[in-house]
Amino acid sequence: MGLLVGASVVIALRILGVARELPVAPLKGLYPIMWIGFWIQIGSGTLLLIGYPTKAFTNVDFYLKLTMIGLAVAFMQKIKKKVFTEAGLTDADMMLRGKTLAAWSLVFWFGAVTAGRFLAYTYTFLKYDFRG
Repeated sequence: MGLLVGASVVIALRILGVARELPVAPLKGLYPIMWIGFWIQIGSGTLLLIGYPTKAFTNVDFYLKLTMIGLAVAFMQKIKKKVFTEAGLTDADMMLRGKTLAAWSLVFWFGAVTAGRFLAYTYTFLKYDFRG
């Protein structure tokens, strides 16, 4: 999760004005790293789901986490499209175009991480009891 969320947070914070000496345009290079992190998360999450499907599927936090991740990834792609597609934009223009998207991206990633942490403590059923 560190690859995906970490890189996304770096881009969002830079668009919001943190570390102004760092140019915005080269941060587009973090997108391949974010996708590697995304696919690692898909693989590890699938293995966890196979291990304890009842624990996840009966927990509202699981669905909240998936929703937050979906929204965060969608906003990550919107930032890429809106901020990084035009080559001639200045840093100020890039920041202006992506400021709202970056703020929402941070909200969704915070929500996904928080919901993920709650998963360990809020489940009702660990396993389904098959006894008659």
